[in-house]
Amino acid sequence: MLGPVTRVTNRTSRIFDTTNREKVLRAAITTLQDLGFVIDRADATLGAVSATKVHRQYRLKITVSVRPRGNTQLTVRANAQFNVSPVDDPKPYQDFFAPLERSLFLTAHLGE
Repeated sequence: MLGPVTRVTNRTSRIFDTTNREKVLRAAITTLQDLGFVIDRADATLGAVSATKVHRQYRLKITVSVRPRGNTQLTVRANAQFNVSPVDDPKPYQDFFAPLERSLFLTAHLGE
């Protein structure tokens, strides 16, 4: 059985078999924009993007980071907040990672 930390990591992280951090970061930005988010900040040096989606009654903020994992992979981690509370529901993460995978033409592995 998976513990709570493992379940959260599996929901919020994916591992890609590439080392092209710039390509993955650009794909994350494009994916967020396609999902209706406005990019608040993007930092290629840190490998991080923050974006916000505002709807009538809510504000969804997401921060995506891209980090090396060994010599052949990158970990993409997303953290979302609904208004001011962390998002526990897996759906917003699935809604982000599925099109990101398609745009990169890579299969993602669950985060560890």
